[in-house]
Amino acid sequence: MTESSRKRREARWNEESAKTIARTHGIKNLDADHWLVISYLRDYYKDFQQPPSMHKICIFTGFNSLRIYRLFPEGGIRSAWVIAGLPPLKGCI
Repeated sequence: MTESSRKRREARWNEESAKTIARTHGIKNLDADHWLVISYLRDYYKDFQQPPSMHKICIFTGFNSLRIYRLFPEGGIRSAWVIAGLPPLKGCI
């Protein structure tokens, strides 16, 4: 993905698009806990241009990995990453 296409994709993302994507991942409603994870992923990516580790996500949110998978049942952080409108992941998270 080129830098310009990445910026266009991120510019198109908004809360409504996140809600639409979430429904395709089996999540009917995004609550405050979902938004905490999504916002952290977006902020971390903005600062470091890579995904945070699960450990960092758990420390920041105060959730354990089981809670993350319950929030995002169809893929955990990978689903959250897609819902957050971020570029495709190339490796493990």
